[in-house]
This record gives sequence, structure tokens and C-alpha cells, in this order.
Amino acid sequence: MRHPYRLPVLAFAAGLFVLAAAWLWQERWVGPRSAAPVTGKTSAAAPSAPAAPTLTGTRLRSALLGKGDLGGDWAPTDGAATWRDGLLKGRADRPECQELLDAVYAEDLLGEPSGATAVESFDDTEYGAQVRYQVGAYRRKEVDAKLRHIGQLARVCRKFTSTGASGETYGVRVAPVRLPGVGDARQALRMTVSGEVDGEQGELTLDVAALRVGDGAALLTHGGLYGIDTDTTRHAAQLAAQRLRDTLAGKPPRSAGPSEQAAEEGQQERHEEPAYEANPA
Repeated sequence: MRHPYRLPVLAFAAGLFVLAAAWLWQERWVGPRSAAPVTGKTSAAAPSAPAAPTLTGTRLRSALLGKGDLGGDWAPTDGAATWRDGLLKGRADRPECQELLDAVYAEDLLGEPSGATAVESFDDTEYGAQVRYQVGAYRRKEVDAKLRHIGQLARVCRKFTSTGASGETYGVRVAPVRLPGVGDARQALRMTVSGEVDGEQGELTLDVAALRVGDGAALLTHGGLYGIDTDTTRHAAQLAAQRLRDTLAGKPPRSAGPSEQAAEEGQQERHEEPAYEANPA
């Protein structure tokens, strides 16, 4: 006996089966439309490294040299040395040497600072020499480029002539000063200016040392009309680099005693590095 009603029932059941299978496939392979895609387990963010101390004016002042760092004959300065304008401000006989002379006179061997700066000066009460030391926050790439450029100028301007404001002619010589291992990048030279000084033949000897440690940099000038001690320049530059490194690390300032100075000089003698150098970190 035929049962005609079974056909619609079977068709309805088959439709339900197809719908159920499609729903199960979507849930398994596609997932709910409102759910975010799964990409794996979420991990906690890695702890960031502590930020380096900012080189504020207060922190930079702690990186300055002090009276006791240079020896007993040095005292805080009474003012800029009179030979600066008379012997360093002039017209060189070559453009590249004019650029070098201007940079030394303006103490512009580091470029423009990116933040605070601090400066200190000292006079040698016995021989009349003067040390000027400035430190500041700088962009390391710009400093390194500036140091390399100054080194190039120094190499091509070993000897040139400068004419002062009153028409005096001076002979200028440039020679390297070795500061191996001081800071992350460095440049140093000795400039000797010979000619008439106060109505008599005289000679200015000026050491100039620029160095960078991280994002901090320092410029040191040490000059006098009666000769200068290269060891003072070298020791001051080494101490400046250490002070900058301690300041960047957040350490309190410290002074270098005679024994530490001797150890640093002994270490310096064991190094063999080129005099003109700007070594990026």
C-alpha cells in the first residue's frame, strides 16, 4: 500500500539534514562571524629598558671639571684670555684653513647642541695658561660628522698664515694630539700661532680636544703664551670622558687622584691609535 505523505516528510527531513551539516561546517572551519581571528597565545609585553638619565643643566654641571682636578696651580678664571681675540681671530690665506681657524676661535668643534650645556674655565696662576671646558647634550651622528670634518681640515692645514684685525701676520701650525681610547669618538689637535704679541715676538700654544660619549659631548681648550703641559690636556680629556660616562649612567661625580691619573696615563701609553679620529659607537 502506497503512503503518499511520506515523500514530503522525507524531503523535509533531508532539508533539515543539509542545513544542520552546513551549520556544523561553518562553526568548525569558519567560526562565528563576530569572533576575532585567533593568532596564538597572547604574551605579556616585554619590560622596556630603563631610560637613560636626561642631560639636564643640573646633571651636566656635575660632569664639569673642578678646581682640584687640574692641580694646585689652577684656579677659577678671572675672564677670557686676552690672546683669544688677538691671535685666534683673523683671516687665513686659504678657505679651508679659515674654516678651521674660525671653528677653533668660536669653540665650534661639536656643532649645535640638542639640549642643555654647561661651561667652566680655569687659569694657571703660575704660567698664565687657561683651560676652558664645556659639556652638553648633542646628537651623536651630527657630532661624529663634525669631528670627522675637523680632522680633515686639520690634515690639510698643517701650516698656513693668518692676518689679524690690525694687519699683523701670524704663522699658524697644526699638529695632532693623541687621545687614544678617550670617549666613543674624539678629535684633538695642537695649534701654534707665532707673531708679534704686545709689541714682542711671541707664540701661543693651544690644545683643542673634542670628544663624545653616548649623547653627550665635551670640548676642552688649553692654551697659553709661555707653553703648556700636554699631560694636563690628556688628563683633563680622560677625566671629562669618565665624568660624562658616569653622568649618563646616573652615577655621582668623582675626582681622579694622582694614582688614578698615573694609571690612566700608563694605559694611554700602551695604545697605538691614529691622532685624528672620529669613531662612531
